[in-house]
Amino acid sequence: MSSPFLNATLEGALLGLGLAFLLGPAFFALLQASIDYGIKVSIGIALGVVCSDIALMSLSYLTMSQLTRVPGFDLGLSIVGGVVLIITGVLSIFRTPPAKNDGAWSKKDVGKLFIKGFSINTFNPFPWMFWLSTSTLVSVEYGAYGSLAPFLFFAAAALTVFGTDVLKAWIAQYLVRFLTPNHLRYFRWISGICLIGFGIKLLWTAFA
Repeated sequence: MSSPFLNATLEGALLGLGLAFLLGPAFFALLQASIDYGIKVSIGIALGVVCSDIALMSLSYLTMSQLTRVPGFDLGLSIVGGVVLIITGVLSIFRTPPAKNDGAWSKKDVGKLFIKGFSINTFNPFPWMFWLSTSTLVSVEYGAYGSLAPFLFFAAAALTVFGTDVLKAWIAQYLVRFLTPNHLRYFRWISGICLIGFGIKLLWTAFA
């Protein structure tokens, strides 16, 4: 007979793996950071995203159902998220890429990218709604086994998301060897336009 704790861990890992294939704003921000700063510094984005996910998982499982009933909550979240994405996209297009530093660590850059990853993920309504729906399913399926099974589910999901983000950053570092400066400039434009597009879509949805 299979253990509910093992099942919760495996299902959480599979969920995290599925999230790795979503081409959302955090995906483009991570790839761009990896190309511009290198894999060590770009991990700041991955840490920001996974910390945001952990916060949203916790809020979803404990209090999110009450928050979503607050009048104007969804509208406010969409507006803030749209503005954050548009500003990030514009800065991505027009800023000067940082000089390469041969892989040296920069605490300032890591912290800046951490905030960027955390903000992009937190002010995007999709993760909120996704983890709320997931929390409902986890509560129904594993709530009877106490707090350990839900914890294992969300921990496995978070670790898998972080691991796949690091893998994306590593792959981007491998591909950048074959890209010319013009290719990198085009990628920054594409990345920025995608982020702006996500932001406009959020604002359109908020006011539609």
